[in-house]
Amino acid sequence: MNKLFGDLDKPLFVTSLAIIVFLTLFSVCFTDIFGAFWGALNSWICTNFGWFYLLIAGMAVLFCFIIAFTKVGKLKLGKDNEKPEHSTFSWIAMLFSAGMGVALYFWCVSEPLWHYHYTPYLAEPETNGAIVQAMTIITMHNGIHGWALFAFVGLGIGYAAYRFGKPLSFSSSLYGLIGDRINGPWGKLVNFLFVIVTIAGLTTSLGMAVLSISYMVSNLTGLSMNLMLEIAVMFAIGLIFILSVSSGLKKGMARISDWNVYLAIAFGLFVFIVGPSVAILNLCNQTLGNFINNFAYMTLWSDYGNTTDGWLGSWTVFYWAWWIAWSPFVGGFLARISKGRTIRQFLLFSMLLPTALCFIWLNIMGGFTFSLDSAALDNIWQTIQVQNEAGLALMLNELPLSGIVTVVVIANVLLFIATSADAGANYISIVFAKGIPTPKIALRLIVSLVLLILPIALIIGDGLKALQTMSIVMALPFSAVLVLVLISILKMINMDKKEPENKLTDDAII
Repeated sequence: MNKLFGDLDKPLFVTSLAIIVFLTLFSVCFTDIFGAFWGALNSWICTNFGWFYLLIAGMAVLFCFIIAFTKVGKLKLGKDNEKPEHSTFSWIAMLFSAGMGVALYFWCVSEPLWHYHYTPYLAEPETNGAIVQAMTIITMHNGIHGWALFAFVGLGIGYAAYRFGKPLSFSSSLYGLIGDRINGPWGKLVNFLFVIVTIAGLTTSLGMAVLSISYMVSNLTGLSMNLMLEIAVMFAIGLIFILSVSSGLKKGMARISDWNVYLAIAFGLFVFIVGPSVAILNLCNQTLGNFINNFAYMTLWSDYGNTTDGWLGSWTVFYWAWWIAWSPFVGGFLARISKGRTIRQFLLFSMLLPTALCFIWLNIMGGFTFSLDSAALDNIWQTIQVQNEAGLALMLNELPLSGIVTVVVIANVLLFIATSADAGANYISIVFAKGIPTPKIALRLIVSLVLLILPIALIIGDGLKALQTMSIVMALPFSAVLVLVLISILKMINMDKKEPENKLTDDAII
């Protein structure tokens, strides 16, 4: 078995997979009970701990900037003469593909319309001000806060791995706090929770992507949207996913991620050129100004008095919980591909470049959508209230060469979801392999198959929403762990100061 899977953490591997399969089957067989339990728990958390999620997201941004602009930022994740493993473009493409991608397509039309009709603050609904505020909100939800969460978790794992020689496991991010006990019961518990939440989150994301792509295929070809179509879409995702996993990072995910970015840029430029270009530029300017001007207010807005009937829990808290649930695997994957980068480069590039790409791309899509005539816009709005995933497909219908463009978009979404799953499978396999950076291909393929099979079971049994809610609920204990990771990083910086070869001075320590 060791020849096939390497030095496997068998208890973690068997226990976590058994429990996730059990939870999936339970959500399929007892959907109402499972959904009601996690839904009630999620409502309670949103009501009582929404403020905590807001603080965690704001803290992550502040922490990353402080660390990046101290002398600690000059240190490398690795030895002083360490060279980066990947080109800067491929590195950026991989971190973007791992942490985002398909969500931009899924929400780029639907979410701004929701915020336009139900604007929670700083503008009156269904006005020009509401358009700017809607784009500002989606920019925040897909921007710097979430990427800061990924970046500082990645820093915790990478600092321990590359400055102290610890495994690349998620538990290593707590090395500064608990030392070598990361290899003991507490470390194993943290890794166990990581595996459960990550597989649940990836599984539901794959399932939602299948529904979104299936709707676009149905809209393009006239085929009825049914289980056979959804299985065919999952099969297509699986082919790309398995090819990427089996080819390794450099030949597989790095190359596919490059194509992800090329296609996304090409689509964005096309919409910008054929759309109301000047209006889009004006929207970008105003959205950016609104975001900068109201950054602190929006970051900490907690709906005192519940004036929006649960909007905060349905949107911002949901987003922050989702980013937190994804932060261990995306952060771990970022650490895996960032050896040889300086801490400053790692933090600033991980936060600012994806944020800038998301901002431009979302405002192009939002600007085009809001420029449509009232009949087309009302048709999209009426439809997404029933099927959120339909928004993009209906917007594509309004473009010139809509058939060809839809094919390109479907290809891009397939590649994005495959690379996100690849990043997850890669890092889950690293944790199963006790933190070894290059786990055996057989192990990566087993994890990949689990991630491919479970979404189909959830779609068949209508358990997708219930398992998604469970993974969101599990973000609460992880948010507490993130506070510990922050403390651990500060302690590792002070420990690093005592190593003469690292050349840290007193004013580098926070």
